[in-house]
Amino acid sequence: MTREQVYYLGVLGVQLVFFVLFLRLFVWKRYSEKTYWLKRPPVTMQILNDLAREKAVELPFFSIFVPARNEADVVHRTIEHLARLDYPKDRYEILVATDEKEEIASAKQRDRTIDEARRVLKASLSGHDAGDQARMILLEICCRSALDEASHAQRRLGSAWPPEALVNVPKSLQVRLVRETAELIFRGRGRFEAEKLFALIYRTLPQLDPIEVHKVKPVFLSLALPALLTHSRICRYQDERMIDRLLRETARASQFVTREIIQNMAETIAGRIMNRVARLSGKHLGEVLDAAFRAVYPTTQDRVEAKKAEFEAKPGNPKVKHVVVPFDFDGLIGGRRVGTEVPSTKGRALNYALGFIDPRSSMAGFYDAESRPDIRVLLHVALRRLTDGEKVGILQGPVFQVRNFYQMGPLCKIVSLYQSISHDWYLPFLFRSLPFVGGTNLFIDTGLLRRIGGYDQGCLTEDIELGARAYLKENVWPEYLPYPSSEQTPTTFKAFFRQRLRWGSGYLQVFQKIRDDERYPREKKVPLLRTLFIKGHLEWSVYQFACFIPALVFLLWYQGLLDPDVVPIYFRFFIYSLSLVYVGFTYYAYFRYSGYLDSIYHPNPGVVRAGAFSHLLLVPFSAFFLPTPYSWALVLKMVGRDPKIWVKTPRTRE
Repeated sequence: MTREQVYYLGVLGVQLVFFVLFLRLFVWKRYSEKTYWLKRPPVTMQILNDLAREKAVELPFFSIFVPARNEADVVHRTIEHLARLDYPKDRYEILVATDEKEEIASAKQRDRTIDEARRVLKASLSGHDAGDQARMILLEICCRSALDEASHAQRRLGSAWPPEALVNVPKSLQVRLVRETAELIFRGRGRFEAEKLFALIYRTLPQLDPIEVHKVKPVFLSLALPALLTHSRICRYQDERMIDRLLRETARASQFVTREIIQNMAETIAGRIMNRVARLSGKHLGEVLDAAFRAVYPTTQDRVEAKKAEFEAKPGNPKVKHVVVPFDFDGLIGGRRVGTEVPSTKGRALNYALGFIDPRSSMAGFYDAESRPDIRVLLHVALRRLTDGEKVGILQGPVFQVRNFYQMGPLCKIVSLYQSISHDWYLPFLFRSLPFVGGTNLFIDTGLLRRIGGYDQGCLTEDIELGARAYLKENVWPEYLPYPSSEQTPTTFKAFFRQRLRWGSGYLQVFQKIRDDERYPREKKVPLLRTLFIKGHLEWSVYQFACFIPALVFLLWYQGLLDPDVVPIYFRFFIYSLSLVYVGFTYYAYFRYSGYLDSIYHPNPGVVRAGAFSHLLLVPFSAFFLPTPYSWALVLKMVGRDPKIWVKTPRTRE
């Protein structure tokens, strides 16, 4: 046998080995379904009430924690979803932990922005020289005035305002839509995709059907036009091309109104808006600018307080507690304020919020700021507590990070699907050897949480560290909770890499912490370290090495060092066809988790799906990038350059 034939047989052997490793997925699938998914007991409130009466106890009380820093784009939706969980509203509470640093930073930025906006209005600063935020709050004022003027004009003419589809829409949402429409046009210099405007309206007003969205689209275009005309005069930029494009788009959307009529109406309204703005002065101007800034750039605190007030005004909602973590909190359970700024981490925020827990609480649930848990999850947790009491120490559910699938890049789409598969099938199997705990869709006995000292506020992966510490200190092993939560995956490769690098670096940090801590019993510590090493250092290295094999094969083939004639041609075709199995499985994963994807806010959803389908064809080329952040974490650890700062994951606006 020649050297070329040996090389070729080696290549085929590696392909077969990794295909066998791929087939393990179906072994895990069978195990997870047989052990958990197909054994979920039916649970209703009647069953729980009967069980509680039988045991002469009350229904369990739960405290659900949501750490939220710079999460204004998503946190209000999460609170709404948590309030709809299928469980008595007086038997659970929602604690949202925000960061005082966000308020401090926003206040400083607000003062600078308002000062710039004042100077623009006084013509002492050109709109071109003003910051982007100053221009946006001036645009907000123009849009608010445009809506008021349109309302007055319609009433003078005896017409109904607002249009029928917008009758029940609060004015604040109408203003927001006008401003975001104008901003969309402004950013595109008059060019904008109709699909983006459709998505904007549909996302903000999900109660409208697509036909109604198309009907109200001209309304927001027509109002954005005079707002932009006024904005261009205030900021002293004359973009005739932008206005001309907008006129054409508005006339096309409002087919029964001519371009000349629209332009004349816009000029008239713009003139009236200019008069309104010119009358702003003194204290009133400051109040208007402050309100505009808060409307355009709300903080997480603003969102939470608004939602809290809304819930308190209506019966039938769970209690929402807003906990603001002081900028100088030391991060320990029952800790203190040290007088100097302390780095913000998720663990630090949760340790502070634990001080505000309801004394009736038996278990603490943890969700990220964009989580959407299964509405039945509390029923299942309550059943477990009523059945087994404090023996149920930690319950960890799967997380399907696919909700913003259609906003992701190709690589992130593929990553999100395979991450969902791993939580769905592999995580139950992983619990046989590793006390894995994730940071979301997690429930922990409150007594246990206090006994082990809460979270490690300095760890990059405070969740994995918590699971390991609970086992080493209290001999508590996590159980799988077969009720999923949907979340987001970063939309860009850069954000994905940074998030996974933090995960990998935190994992290595936990490994080192356990290894260096002599307080833990050796009979527990050594097997755990061995498992952590295999699941981390070893597997990351093997998978990363495997990703270089295709490049090595291409190089050998290019150098003429592969002789395929050593095996029959039909066997070669069989090996080559295995790549189609991976592609087909990726499409299977897409359809399996399609129910967790956000609705497609697009007038042509088929186009969006077709684009997503084409992205999934890249799965053979994406394998190299999947383990790269973890391998890079190993490299940085070896050279002493591993990250020490907790970096927040960016969200997709909802």
